[in-house]
Amino acid sequence: MKKLFVMLLLGSVAVCYSSAQEVVVVKAGTMAKSSTSVKELVAKKSDFKDPKLYNNFGDSRYVASYDYNLNTKTKNGDPITETYVTALRIGDNAAIFTDYITFEADSITNSDLSDEEKAILSENAGKVNFFFVPEIVQNIPEGMFTVTDQAAITIGNYTEPFGGIDWNLTEETDTFAGYQVNAAVGSYGGREWKVWFTEEIPVPFGPWKLAGLPGLVLKAQDSENIHEFKLISFTKSSVPMVQKKNQAEVKTDRAKFIEMKNRTAQDPMKSINPELISNVTVLKARSGKPNMLINGIPLRVPANTYIPLELK
Repeated sequence: MKKLFVMLLLGSVAVCYSSAQEVVVVKAGTMAKSSTSVKELVAKKSDFKDPKLYNNFGDSRYVASYDYNLNTKTKNGDPITETYVTALRIGDNAAIFTDYITFEADSITNSDLSDEEKAILSENAGKVNFFFVPEIVQNIPEGMFTVTDQAAITIGNYTEPFGGIDWNLTEETDTFAGYQVNAAVGSYGGREWKVWFTEEIPVPFGPWKLAGLPGLVLKAQDSENIHEFKLISFTKSSVPMVQKKNQAEVKTDRAKFIEMKNRTAQDPMKSINPELISNVTVLKARSGKPNMLINGIPLRVPANTYIPLELK
């Protein structure tokens, strides 16, 4: 396979960019091949039971899939809606909310398919336009959220109270996705939220951090109509509720992390100290645009104007 390499310099790190799906990373005079794809999310089934590799919160009973719609603007100022597909795995006493591609990869890992069949499925699982980065474990430890998120190239992990929103139950009722729903309003992270939940699914979980009600949250929207979560499916699903451990993860507190994320999200490269960069990988994505990994962590640059879910 012929490759076209372009040499870049970032501080003392040399980067080789490949026009193919293979990348050569140069670090301190050494050369090694590297590649990144959704295949990396598909692990060995036995790995899920290894506490050194994964946090395992038991098996799900159901999965609720949501569209997360963000009404933002392009770099030219034109209105645009970004749609992220997400998944809430629901167990007996806990739930985990991630991007749908993460759920799909874990489902493939947990299947009894052959390695060849898993490889085919994992290739198809990678075709998404937007990836929802935060992972929220609900009610683990009991009464808490455990949040893993990214700011620039920092992977942060923090806890906060589960169901900490002071919901005001209203008299409004409606039907949504075939369920009878009730409305509730509450404040969180500097935004006012209105949610619709159903007691027909009597679990206290919901998309993102919108939880703590007497039924599953099916729909949620902030008062400025910027952020919206909408249920698109609810099915039985027995998939391990797992979270891969990351050695680069930093324990932090919510306020400190949210401030850092909102400060760096629009242009994360500006906030990175070049002296802390040990290696850089540049990979050509299916879109044709290069993806950059710094110290093994994807550099996530918003395609459009960044508008945070949490203002504070």
